Amino acid sequence: MEGALVRRLEPVYDTLTDLCSHFHAVLDYPDEDIDEFRLTAYAGSLASAQATLEALLATVARGQVLRQGVRAVILGKPNVGKSSLLNALAGFQRVIVTELPGTTRDTVEETVLVGSVRLRLVDTAGIRDASDQVEALGVARSLEAARGADLALLVCDGSRPLEPEDQEAMEAARLARHAVCLLNKQDLPCQVDRSCLPFETVLPVSAKDGTGLEALTPVLEALFGAGTFCDGSVLTNARQADAIRRAAEAMGRARDGLEDGFTPDAVLTDVEEAMEAMGELSGRTIREDITNRIFERFCVGK
Repeated sequence: MEGALVRRLEPVYDTLTDLCSHFHAVLDYPDEDIDEFRLTAYAGSLASAQATLEALLATVARGQVLRQGVRAVILGKPNVGKSSLLNALAGFQRVIVTELPGTTRDTVEETVLVGSVRLRLVDTAGIRDASDQVEALGVARSLEAARGADLALLVCDGSRPLEPEDQEAMEAARLARHAVCLLNKQDLPCQVDRSCLPFETVLPVSAKDGTGLEALTPVLEALFGAGTFCDGSVLTNARQADAIRRAAEAMGRARDGLEDGFTPDAVLTDVEEAMEAMGELSGRTIREDITNRIFERFCVGK
């Protein structure tokens, strides 16, 4: 993974090395025939470098998903088949299933593989106005789990018309980064108007016997599969994220300095700080690289 990241950074680092080597060549070898250094000529290079770094920084959340798995919360009102869904995806009876509503009173977690996507499933208490204090605490934890989730799997009972509690569950599902609606109990006549389900993806399923769940695989792979990670160059740990964040911030200061008319040496101080941060990931040393580039590009010291 880090190899792909370094390859993504190489063009940025090399462009900045060219910029710095030109400046230092003019400064250190004033008697040589070297084109005048104009910082404004590199404005496009600075903008491109910052854009690449900020694009990488935006992959932190996806990199965490790739490393830890997708945190997926199963939501719905009581007795719609949430625990049956968890059991179907897990391949065994992870949760006791009964006809009594409110059986699940706390979150239950299980890790499963759906296609190429690793899901960290969280079964939650049914969302409703609960008079029982313990059940009410479970409902509160359901909402909390939704807020921190990468994915909400909203389960609705397709054999019954939607109720206000279904609407509450829909609102909870919108707290997650992505949401998929599973219209459960498809083996029974459907009583739900699908136009009332405000979700891009609605899948008819039967959690009881697993019918229709195969349609979930391409949906999840489109959202979270490895193919959505640009050639593997995502930030998957805190060390990478910290280095790229510092590099992006330094490039932002460099561009601000250029726009504000700062002297080239002041602007290049920030450019070199960005290079040093990138060098922490690639193992490259900027002083050595800039010196080598001077002798590669310019006829000096001969």
